[in-house]
Amino acid sequence: MMKKSILTITAAMLLAGCGANEAAPAASDGLFKAGTYTASAAGRNGDIKVTAVFTDNEIKEITYESQETETIGVPAMDQLIESILSSQTLDLDTVSGATISSEAFLKAMADNVTQAGADPENLKGNGSESASKETEYETEADIIVVGGGAAGMTAAITAVDEGAKVILLEKSAVLGGNTVCAANGINAADSAVQLENEKYNEVKASVEGLEDLQMNNDDAREELVKAFAENSGETIDWLSGLGVDFEVDIQEDPRNEKQNYYMLKADENGTTAITMISKVSAELKNKGITAYYNMDAYKLVMDAGKVTGVIAKDADGNDVTFTGKVLLATGGFGQNSELVGKYNEHLANAVTDEVAPTTGEGLLMALEAGADTANLDAIQTFPAVIPGYGMILPFALPGGFTPDALYVNNKAERFTAEGFEIPDAILAQDKGEVYCIFDDSGMNDTMKTLLSNGIIFEGKDAAELAGKLGIDGTALQNTIDAFNEDIKDGTDDAFGRSENLNEISGTLYGYRFGVGAHYFMGGVLINEKTQVIDTEGNPIEGLYAAGEVTGGFHGTFRVDGSGLGDSFTFGRIAGREMAKAE
Repeated sequence: MMKKSILTITAAMLLAGCGANEAAPAASDGLFKAGTYTASAAGRNGDIKVTAVFTDNEIKEITYESQETETIGVPAMDQLIESILSSQTLDLDTVSGATISSEAFLKAMADNVTQAGADPENLKGNGSESASKETEYETEADIIVVGGGAAGMTAAITAVDEGAKVILLEKSAVLGGNTVCAANGINAADSAVQLENEKYNEVKASVEGLEDLQMNNDDAREELVKAFAENSGETIDWLSGLGVDFEVDIQEDPRNEKQNYYMLKADENGTTAITMISKVSAELKNKGITAYYNMDAYKLVMDAGKVTGVIAKDADGNDVTFTGKVLLATGGFGQNSELVGKYNEHLANAVTDEVAPTTGEGLLMALEAGADTANLDAIQTFPAVIPGYGMILPFALPGGFTPDALYVNNKAERFTAEGFEIPDAILAQDKGEVYCIFDDSGMNDTMKTLLSNGIIFEGKDAAELAGKLGIDGTALQNTIDAFNEDIKDGTDDAFGRSENLNEISGTLYGYRFGVGAHYFMGGVLINEKTQVIDTEGNPIEGLYAAGEVTGGFHGTFRVDGSGLGDSFTFGRIAGREMAKAE
């Protein structure tokens, strides 16, 4: 969706508002050539066009046009605009969770500064020296929600609707968490939109049927599955009330052992997940719920076995103690390779497609408080992921499931017949480091965008490309030569690949990829009220959890559509239960 953001507030007004007038550049002879300038740079979903208005001595106004994700890239760029106008500096960090959008935006702004006759480097270090000052926070509430993804936001809104006071802490600078990575729909039973659907009624779908579908998984806990199924329809009705326009998506795939008749989709904003997150994040703001960003919660406050709050570090490194019942909604731990390897040794070399800073603090805090866990080794993977970007290959390469490319390890050697379902072969390589090598035949629009973003690298020959990838150039050339010679007879004698046996030559391109830790079925054990359970089987007073940080609901396998269902439905349950708890 095209997004155009316009901040008409002037830089001078912003500076006056934050008391940082002395931080603005003092250039009496003119720092800029006054005027309006426009520049573009490649973002995650296409070019980001940035227009900036300059006076002689300040950046006065910034607008942009983009197709970046409304819940990730857009708020990140809005935040950067505010920071640039208030500090008059480009010396800013990229926004966590929206690195590609942030980098593209800052690159385009640097181009605008150059057009305005100034050196972007001279705009670094102009920010206020008092930026690390202590900030006053509201720190007491009935409920402290840790994590601003689907579960956290849904719980916060529900609790406020039930009369509770809520403070939400988000580790990154944007809402949505890892929920935005979900590519399919959401499971539920007997929502209004389903009950009105002829096909849903024809197959006699029901709450009991959804329970049966979910209980088909090993180790799925009946009380959690029942709570989910019985509350899932109400969750969809609530989301529909926020403006999500769902359609029933009856699954007809005969390969499924259990048919999924419970999927709903709503793709107004690209995917069901992003559509729902867009509406929920807007509702969070409409409710006026206090939300603090760049707030890294790391320790629970305990009093005689009861959780009474949480300690977090703010963006300036200051400890802030928040008091109230605590909901952990921090997601999985894909960004913590040490934890992934600890709980599933087979995935020690995995990367992740998660965009949120999912480093496992919620799990670690709960463990320190005495929480029990379930199925921590149950981690769903994607066969091929570019670190920091997500699953992209081999779909983006010509050839699809058998890409017209070579896969090499960090010794620049082929190790398998290139394809999609080869995670074990990838994980067996040293450090799980593998690279996709291809030539101009693979340069479609997607790859060109990734090349512009510095995710894919280019070389006029094997030596230049290998240098950028950090592997041996001579070895890479030898591997390419051996492959080209091998396939002259139309067969891949080395590994038996049967499709797309074309010579690799000319300008070369490459990028690192790996097996991606995508979804965490296991986590902190909860009961049907979302209370965290200790190792003796008792609820830990004052501590709740919802979403991907929890375990027990999925068992060892995630039913497609139930990841989103888990977060939104148990978020609703958590908000209600915490609001009424003493």
